[in-house]
Amino acid sequence: TILDDIFKTIKLISSYLPKNKFSSIFSQNLNNNHLIKSNIVIKKNIPPQNQSSMDGIAITNVGKKFKIIGKSKLNIFNKIKVNSNECLIVKTGSLIPDNIKYIVPQEQIFINEGNAYVINFNKNNKFIRKKGHIFKKGSKIDFQNKYLSFYELSSIKSLKDIKVKILQPLKFKIISTGSEFTKDHFILPTNGYYLNNFIKKNNHIVEKSIHIKDDQKLLLKEINNSKSDITVIIGGTGKSKDDINFENFNLIIDGLDLKPGRPFKLFIKKNKIYMFFPGNPCSSFVLTNIIIKSLIEIYNNRKSQIKYDLIDINNVKFNFKILKRKSFLFGLRDQKSIKVFNNQESSNLKNILYANCLIYYDRTNKLRLYQIND
Repeated sequence: TILDDIFKTIKLISSYLPKNKFSSIFSQNLNNNHLIKSNIVIKKNIPPQNQSSMDGIAITNVGKKFKIIGKSKLNIFNKIKVNSNECLIVKTGSLIPDNIKYIVPQEQIFINEGNAYVINFNKNNKFIRKKGHIFKKGSKIDFQNKYLSFYELSSIKSLKDIKVKILQPLKFKIISTGSEFTKDHFILPTNGYYLNNFIKKNNHIVEKSIHIKDDQKLLLKEINNSKSDITVIIGGTGKSKDDINFENFNLIIDGLDLKPGRPFKLFIKKNKIYMFFPGNPCSSFVLTNIIIKSLIEIYNNRKSQIKYDLIDINNVKFNFKILKRKSFLFGLRDQKSIKVFNNQESSNLKNILYANCLIYYDRTNKLRLYQIND
């Protein structure tokens, strides 16, 4: 089937996506690939006891002389009972008993023969951090449907043994083809490289990414060996003698009525998705930013469609009448206007370099504008 609508195509492909799989891991094992699927619930006070916020002595009453009866450690709670006119030696962060009322800073004490003598202590400054001052028992951190930034990740990883529900990421295999790229050539095969980095940046996994020559047996071997959720084959979708013979595949989609990206193919085998992208760079770029990104968004259950702006066609200077089919056009958007590039040749790498948006024309008076700022 040749489809005339890329969004119907995305909907069709998404129906074959694997069912969402979830797992629970400890907070210290999180990384930025993990999409959080539950609130993080704090089950106990962190820290569990009050803490000293200064080096010095911990006391229960205001006075001048205190007998030193022990030391409070940073990682172990000292259960020594502190009475009136007794003290514990503490450091910043030391866990202290509940009946401690004040911490006297080191600069305001003098120690001699097992006693601590207080000099000019202002009791208005207690220097005590209350239990749960980092996180209170029962408090929730709402990170649902979110990938963690580096600062969020570093904060949450500092919490020990807190269970977090995550979505298992999609697994991809990328096979780019082209014998010309295995010899001396004026450019290198970067389509697979771009797709590889795009998937990783969107927090999913590339299990394998390779480039092979135009060899049908070798290609079939790589396809048959794929255990990934989605396998993307780039190149060889044309009708040349050395292109792929699609009689070997039970195609569900045999092309898109779309520029660029028309010779797109799709088949399903053992509930795994296999997509064939055209080898020219702009086609592969568009299909990556529209199809791959949409499938990731749908799988993540965050949005059914990737974000776009709706623009009136009369506000864009371009001769849309020359387009014979639905098209993605490379353009540049600034604060004042939208410029569509004149040369929309699908092998024109300069379009990828200079564009910051894709403009989708579907033969109506409304254009969809997609930002491409990765």
